Amino acid sequence: VTDNLLSPALKEVGLRWASGQGSVAEEHFFGFYLRNKLGARFHHRSQTQSGPRILLACLPQDLHEIGLLLFALDACDHGFQTILLGANMPLEELPAAVSKTGSAALVLSGVIEPSKRVITEQLPRLVNALSVPVFLGGSIAANNFDQLRKSGVRVIGNDIETGIKQIASTLEFRQ
Repeated sequence: VTDNLLSPALKEVGLRWASGQGSVAEEHFFGFYLRNKLGARFHHRSQTQSGPRILLACLPQDLHEIGLLLFALDACDHGFQTILLGANMPLEELPAAVSKTGSAALVLSGVIEPSKRVITEQLPRLVNALSVPVFLGGSIAANNFDQLRKSGVRVIGNDIETGIKQIASTLEFRQ
């Protein structure tokens, strides 16, 4: 469903908006609908996961959390315990959240290009403040690959399955 229906539909809505064929209202309606449906699925997911706990959040100023929700649901299906913080998360609050939740990794999502300061200052500071790996997926991962790698962030790109495999490998978790 994610690969054949939701991801293509999300791309289409984004392309329609970017080309002027669609409106902000159309994008917001579709996003709100999907967020509600996926959020309900996330809320009612099985609680039997016994794998590593991972904390998930969007970068500051990024309100596009549908991809993060899809990632969280798939990670649950692969046995990870997921804690979802959602959109527009201040990076300086994440070390305390990782500590309080006992998370084995932090997974960030970025669709909207953040300020250069986020990439060059805040993310490296976050990586240095944590004793767990920091992963970043979404379209900004490809656009800032070299700078992100220099900061110590582990880039997982746009493909959910590949990202989950990378995290599982890093955490030595056999799914």
